[in-house]
Amino acid sequence: MQVSYFETGRYYAPSNLPREWPMPAGAYDREAGLRAFRGMVERSRYVEELGFDWVSVSEHHYSPRILTPSLPIAAAYIASHVHNIKIALLGPIVPQSNPVLLAEEMAMLDTMAEGRLIVGMLRGTTNEMLTYDLNPEESRERTDEGAPCRCGRSRCSSRCRRCMPSAPAARPATSRRATTSASACRLARST
Repeated sequence: MQVSYFETGRYYAPSNLPREWPMPAGAYDREAGLRAFRGMVERSRYVEELGFDWVSVSEHHYSPRILTPSLPIAAAYIASHVHNIKIALLGPIVPQSNPVLLAEEMAMLDTMAEGRLIVGMLRGTTNEMLTYDLNPEESRERTDEGAPCRCGRSRCSSRCRRCMPSAPAARPATSRRATTSASACRLARST
């Protein structure tokens, strides 16, 4: 059995923090943010000492309580402070990502982490789609485009017996603001 610790990047802000999404930019408290990031490292070191197999982080945007809008940055920060434990990215959120940039960042991060990176592409939430002015109804299609199933089907269940558990890391999708041409997708897949 393998065990993962789910690190949320928990943000304990002043008590007057609004409970809304998206979180207003002016509500961020720098000192509380610094404590959250230091806590991520402390907990990651602790679970590494306990013998956990990996520490997992997920991508969330404008969340009132979670500070992980950039998984590559969060994972690089954790990786620079731990030595053996793997780092699992539960995200990046495929529909709002540029495929080439995301593929390059994941490859670079995996190199810096000395092969300890585990990546699981996600679809994201309606709130996150709306925060970036993306149509939530397009998120399934964008996810399917960016993370094709190993079995070759354009749509596949996360429980596909042909694809699990040996499926390779999913490939990123294009952003609404980026090109969605076939050549961009091929380039992202070959990176």
